[in-house]
Amino acid sequence: MALIIFIYEGKSFTIQGNKNQTMKDICSSFCTKIKKNLNSLIFLYGGDNLNFAKTLNEITKENKISILVYDNENDLCSKCGWLLNNKKIDDIILLNENINDTLFGIYSQIENIINDINNKKDIKYVNNQLKNINIILNKTTEDIKNMSSELKIIKLSNIEINNLNISNINEKEIDSINNEILCVYNKQDYEITLLHDYSKINNLLPEYQKFYLEGKKYINEKYIDIYINDKKIKFSYNYKSDKIGKIQVKFKFNKIFSKINHIFWGCSSLEYIDFTSFNASHIDNMSCLVYGCNSLKSINFASFDTSKVCNMSCMFYHCISLKSLDLSSFNTNLVENMIYMFSGCSSLESLNLSSFNTSNVKNMSFMFGGCSSLKSLDLSSFRTNNVDEMKLMFEGCNNLKKNNIKINHCDNKIQNQINDL
Repeated sequence: MALIIFIYEGKSFTIQGNKNQTMKDICSSFCTKIKKNLNSLIFLYGGDNLNFAKTLNEITKENKISILVYDNENDLCSKCGWLLNNKKIDDIILLNENINDTLFGIYSQIENIINDINNKKDIKYVNNQLKNINIILNKTTEDIKNMSSELKIIKLSNIEINNLNISNINEKEIDSINNEILCVYNKQDYEITLLHDYSKINNLLPEYQKFYLEGKKYINEKYIDIYINDKKIKFSYNYKSDKIGKIQVKFKFNKIFSKINHIFWGCSSLEYIDFTSFNASHIDNMSCLVYGCNSLKSINFASFDTSKVCNMSCMFYHCISLKSLDLSSFNTNLVENMIYMFSGCSSLESLNLSSFNTSNVKNMSFMFGGCSSLKSLDLSSFRTNNVDEMKLMFEGCNNLKKNNIKINHCDNKIQNQINDL
């Protein structure tokens, strides 16, 4: 006889089973005890779905095993992470207390980090990725704490993927790594705005408040450290000083964000932003990123990952000091909204959109509105089959001539907009 412990809704249920019994029979006995249908539950053991056809003797030689039980896949995902199915690594369950309930999403994240690590084979890069992907298992649910050692749960620091051994990565090293954004402000008066003040959300019109909710939740002192000229300061959206001149500000992030929309909204003294050390692999919303930053002269997006971004609306709205912008590294495969994206960039003379895939974009209205210094534009990579709104796309582009706009010869929608110039 052997003891089988089922853990369900935080409670333990002990069933005595014969080693020659199939697991289906043993699990049926458990279901009778909790008055649940066998087929309505998910049974997990040893990092894999339980094989009902096997006998207890085939599954384990131990005298006692533990089986984790959940009502459905969503329940499993929200509490215990995502099983890697065909991508299992030694039948290990990877857990993450902050994961999304979407099963496909977390599966893709793990698959991406494995691919990245295999390609890079660089310990510093791996360190950074482990921090940024945020699958660090230092906090487990009560359900998992109650499990016996039969269920394999490990930290990423112990995984060996193919020939890349990253066993020397530990939590201390991971915790020391932060995403950074380097900014330069030209302080012209007593106070400058470092980040948009999300505490003022209640003063906004109701239709605008929804755009700030994510920022208010994440972009705050809990998740960002601010350094001015390499000296850490007490968190503040506004910085006060008697000194006039340029100020170097470094933002160190200790949390992964999915949205950075409006983060630099209205920072009128901001002149330069460098995203080189910022991991954007989870970002899905960049709308109004530098909206109204009318002193902004340069942005470094060289290593910015936009593969998950869906919204780029109003991203550079009224950045009147920008003269050139190279977005050739952008992946826009998932972007649906580009309304007002460059609107009001009146000094913009050079704009590289050579990598833009716009096949999923639905709104391009006023996209280049007011770009009065643009003389040429290459939109040959654009595809507008799914665009529903693109009114006044080139409104106010006074120096942009029809013959200087390159488009795909089949794109009648953009051609109609060009005809209105």
